[in-house]
Amino acid sequence: MEEKERSSYTIPFLITLASAVGLVVMIFGLFWAFSWRHYVWTNDANIEAYGTDLSANVTEKVIGVFADEGDSVEKGQLIVQLENNVPLAKKAEIEAMIISLEQEILVKQAYLEKVRNDYIRAEEGIQDAVISEQDFDHKQKDFEMATAELKLAIANLGTAQKQLEVIEAQLTHYAVHAPQNGTIAKRWIWYGDVTSPGQSMFTMYDLEDVWVIARLEEEKIEYVRLGSEVEITIDAYPGYTFTGEVFAIKGAAASQFSLVPQNNATGNYTKVAQRVPIKISVKKPNNFPEDKPLYLFPGMSVEVWIKKS
Repeated sequence: MEEKERSSYTIPFLITLASAVGLVVMIFGLFWAFSWRHYVWTNDANIEAYGTDLSANVTEKVIGVFADEGDSVEKGQLIVQLENNVPLAKKAEIEAMIISLEQEILVKQAYLEKVRNDYIRAEEGIQDAVISEQDFDHKQKDFEMATAELKLAIANLGTAQKQLEVIEAQLTHYAVHAPQNGTIAKRWIWYGDVTSPGQSMFTMYDLEDVWVIARLEEEKIEYVRLGSEVEITIDAYPGYTFTGEVFAIKGAAASQFSLVPQNNATGNYTKVAQRVPIKISVKKPNNFPEDKPLYLFPGMSVEVWIKKS
């Protein structure tokens, strides 16, 4: 008898509880649908920044590494020094040649002055019939030869100076400097490594200028415009809502730039929803603590809600 009474009370309670839960779920679902139906959402998004691969255009051994991963560097700062003994030796040789040519020019200038005076006196002597035509011809030829030798020495000095400029320009290729302010994200070489032209030594990013790259399904792109408002959540900072706006819509689907583009020449075709990359600015939320560091690194995962336009 007691079991029947307990059962008669339990069944209505369960029905009431299930109805209440269902009502809460329905209200929550309606609220969510009403709140977010004006937004386009995707979690196929991440932080991006301008990155630079530092490399040299000569093949040589690394003898100096002056930065490591995580270091902040300034524009023009020396990052890598390559062995440059050969061009330094050539530079020393050319500098010695320049000194020698400068001394040679001084000697030839003095000699030219002497033969010029001899030539002037010979001109006066030939007019007064004091010297013979042969002697005058010798003086004239000496003067012309001394003039030519001085011009040649001056030309050689100019050539050597240009060679020095070339060597000094070549020496700049043995030192790798930071092209801009930024942070070293990855080091690829170390002391003693022999690098080849174009080989990446360091990868650095400008973390002062970051944005979100979101890849939207093609059926959603119609709701997006330049300047569309965006709400952003970053996995590294739960509980904070960042804001931004769309400032660039790429001119092609992401698949157009894949390493292995789809080839439908065989007739085997499977339709796949394409994604269009868009760029979104990032603004720190007002409630973010001032004393808390904000790390926005390329590759960090985010979710975006883009207000439909």
